[in-house]
Amino acid sequence: MEKRLQPTIFLFILVFLTSSYTSCELINPEEQIPAFIRVDSISLSTNASTEGKPVQNFTDAWVYDNEKLVGIYELPAIVPILREGDANIRIRGGIKLNGQVGTRIPYFFSKDFSQTVELFPDSQVHINPTLTFLEGVTFDWLENFDNPTTISLVKTPQSQADVRLITDTESYDGKSLKLALEADQIIFECKLAGAGVDIPGGGTPSILEFTYRCNNSFVVGLFSTDPGGTIQTPIIVLNPTEDWNHIYVNLTDAVSANPNFSAQNPFFGFLRDEGVEGEAFVILDNIRMMY
Repeated sequence: MEKRLQPTIFLFILVFLTSSYTSCELINPEEQIPAFIRVDSISLSTNASTEGKPVQNFTDAWVYDNEKLVGIYELPAIVPILREGDANIRIRGGIKLNGQVGTRIPYFFSKDFSQTVELFPDSQVHINPTLTFLEGVTFDWLENFDNPTTISLVKTPQSQADVRLITDTESYDGKSLKLALEADQIIFECKLAGAGVDIPGGGTPSILEFTYRCNNSFVVGLFSTDPGGTIQTPIIVLNPTEDWNHIYVNLTDAVSANPNFSAQNPFFGFLRDEGVEGEAFVILDNIRMMY
């Protein structure tokens, strides 16, 4: 005799199968295909006379989609965006403060790049931003050593050698400044000439950036003046490098350490490294100090 399912049992099976199918959809939803923003490089545009040459070392792109941070990407970068259609993309240039990988920050002194772009799934939009400085940035010291009559750095009494300009194949761009010790010399030190500059403390972001190449480690720091006298504060030691590098040195903590500081003179100095024979040198260019 043929057996028939009772209506209640049939209804239970139908509900079970339907809910199982729905659960599978919830657990394994259809994945959205992203669009991509490609950022190969970020440039800087400057007024050379008031902001220095457009030298920079942007290593990262901070990418925002409709004001939400998508991520921080090392350049060159391909950035996935889970959006289709118009999107407001904002990009900030990123740097390594003090040259350290662990201190990646946005470059606070430039405007962000913003653009509305149309995105399509599985397609790329190429954006290579050019940034400009914010209006509120104060440039305390600009030096590219191309003025043949003046050099803003002078040796200190401790130094066994003087600063000198170079224009040959050793220079970075036009003229550069060479700090060098001969084979029988041990110590070199120079600082910003004059009474120094007044950089506000209280945590106001301030940096010293410059281009360099060297065969000897060297120190970068500040001579800071307060009513009690002058304090010398080393900030960072940079290692020898055969390639040109552009670095951003954080001055904020040193400047803010004493509310009574009235002037700051950046300095560069070095002792001959063990194992360096003959000339020990540091070459500097494109100095920019600002807050």
